Amino acid sequence: MRIAVCPLILAASLIALSACGKGEKEPQQAPERPSIEVSEVAAADGYGAPGETVNAVAFWSHPSLTFESLLLVATDAGVEALNIETGEQVDAIAQGAVSALSVVYTGSGAGAEAYVVAGRPNGYEFYSIDNASRSLAPVKVESGAPRAGAFCAGRAGDDLALYEISNGDVSERAIDLRDSGLALGDPRKIISMRAHSCHVDDRTGDVIIIARDGGIHRLDPKTGETFGLAFGAADATATALFLMTTAEPENAPGGAVGLLDGETGVISLFDLADGHALGAVRVKSTFDLEAVASATTMAAGYGNYGGVYRDGARCRNDRGRRADPPCSMERRPRRDQPAARRNRRSPRASSG
Repeated sequence: MRIAVCPLILAASLIALSACGKGEKEPQQAPERPSIEVSEVAAADGYGAPGETVNAVAFWSHPSLTFESLLLVATDAGVEALNIETGEQVDAIAQGAVSALSVVYTGSGAGAEAYVVAGRPNGYEFYSIDNASRSLAPVKVESGAPRAGAFCAGRAGDDLALYEISNGDVSERAIDLRDSGLALGDPRKIISMRAHSCHVDDRTGDVIIIARDGGIHRLDPKTGETFGLAFGAADATATALFLMTTAEPENAPGGAVGLLDGETGVISLFDLADGHALGAVRVKSTFDLEAVASATTMAAGYGNYGGVYRDGARCRNDRGRRADPPCSMERRPRRDQPAARRNRRSPRASSG
């Protein structure tokens, strides 16, 4: 598998619900699918061991030194933490196959702390990240039922929450941090939706839902109300959320939602504020890295990680056939590319 760490929307570069129950509010219909022009971007780096199978990727943003951030990689062996600048392994937890990752932050500023949620076949595992050593440490889960379906984690006001997609429902579970570990609350059904994946906008507490039919929805977890943002391709291979602020003078919360077509390696980008199509990108070949013609997963970060504008990663499983590393980091696109027209600044979100 190959990890390409690249840039998509001035960054949404990437490292790789429709049914309603009785008495619930019906989600608004998402707009029709637009036709999107595909542009090409270059990968900044190639990370990981050649032939390695990568199941999921995520970014950890260092609270004060962005070049000390990490690319987290889920494999059949466990979770690896790679240096964002060099791709060198910083730490690894080898406890069996991990199929999904989500990173959640508590606190703010230099003292912010992060927890990695790792999805395994038989439940969740949580890891804390030390801001100094960047090492991963298992966190004891004192109570909570096993994982069921896709998930995402993020802030819910002053608290943390885990959102699960299972059996046509989207549910919320409280994450209760304790001195001895953490506890997961019982699932609380929010709404019935045939959802594919989700991401949390930590600035607003809204959950961005990507439905099986390609609809992109903004969900208020408190009320269950949804707003249809856009319509992408059905059954995306993977999705990602990129947070940023809009151009001056508004400086409003903005960003993009990315949908990966794994067969072609193309990522379609939609504006987080109004859902308009920003464009689509694929990773082109360079003198030292091949083009990404197909991909299996991706993730997006919230800022500029290091000297080269790295803000996303995309991975491909080559089943050992290639000598290239499994994932590539993406670099910032030119300002004249569709993805870079609206959102000009990309500071790290306050939550990480």
